[in-house]
Amino acid sequence: MTAASRVTVRSAPPTRLRVPWTSEEIALLVTMPDKKLARRLKSNYDAVAARRLNLGIPSFNPKRKLWRPEDDRVLGTRPDGQVALLLRRTVLSIINRRRKLGIRARPGKYFQPWTQTEDRLLGSRTDAELARALRRSLQSVRKRRAKLGVHAVVFGRAWTPRELNLLGTMSDQELGRLLGRSCAAVRTRREKLGLPPRNPSWKPWTETEMALLGKFSDAQVAAYSGHSVGSVKLKRLRLGIPCCKLKGCP
Repeated sequence: MTAASRVTVRSAPPTRLRVPWTSEEIALLVTMPDKKLARRLKSNYDAVAARRLNLGIPSFNPKRKLWRPEDDRVLGTRPDGQVALLLRRTVLSIINRRRKLGIRARPGKYFQPWTQTEDRLLGSRTDAELARALRRSLQSVRKRRAKLGVHAVVFGRAWTPRELNLLGTMSDQELGRLLGRSCAAVRTRREKLGLPPRNPSWKPWTETEMALLGKFSDAQVAAYSGHSVGSVKLKRLRLGIPCCKLKGCP
């Protein structure tokens, strides 16, 4: 064999799998990710990951919170949403942990059974109004009404003579709260009867003021009539009057 063909074979450097781990290195497994620890120990990632798995140490994740015995004792004592807020975890994390431990969920208020009194109220008013009165979700009211075959109230409950006499005696918002109706329902019924609103800040339009719409700018009409610029613009649009095209108009 010639000198040129001679090749010196050196033994490969020992890997981390062959070198005993010190107690200090093992303690670092729970303080940082495997890749970062591999760079620090000048080892390879597979060796660090294998050592961690052999010792039964979970992977390091700063965003992952380990479950404590006191955390597990809270599961099922209240609804999952409340437990998630209490433990500062996601609802999905609570559900997965509870199911893993075989703990039954505690129903919340939205799972409260319906009473006969509540069932008799279905269809007496709109679903939205009844949901607010019963402190239930709109979806819960709709599902319960459909299950019992109760028809929905499309246009709201019938107006009584007493309620009709109250229209225009106070603001629509105040009367809506008093009667348990929406402000839009009160305003629609009042306008249908031709009753003016009871609003100290509302100013009725005169024929002279309406004659100015479109002939002058909205700002000029507002300054003359005492209405706001937005009110002038809204009134002009409702009447189908185009904006002022004169020179100098905005």
